[in-house]
Amino acid sequence: MRVLESAVLEVLLPGFTHHIDIGQGAAAKMSFGADGLAQMVLPGKPPMNGAWTPRPDGYHVAWTGGPEGFWKIAYKVGRLAFIDPTGREAGTVTRIEPIQPWT
Repeated sequence: MRVLESAVLEVLLPGFTHHIDIGQGAAAKMSFGADGLAQMVLPGKPPMNGAWTPRPDGYHVAWTGGPEGFWKIAYKVGRLAFIDPTGREAGTVTRIEPIQPWT
């Protein structure tokens, strides 16, 4: 898989929510606000809010009252995957849609 660079991420992240299959039966949702705000909703958990900033080959996210880390998105034909700060594949993107109002 190849890691997406900033020019592609500038199109795929700001203003969009990514639905991610993380192997728990329900998708996680990661929203990237155009204003630098972020929200992640994991199955069965309350939303986490924080800030995200673009990087040349990914993004950095810092959750309010929680962890922070540098994430990447990699691809091969027909598949996008989130790569966690340790370099491990954390989930597959199943859908991308414009951001809806946050909870």
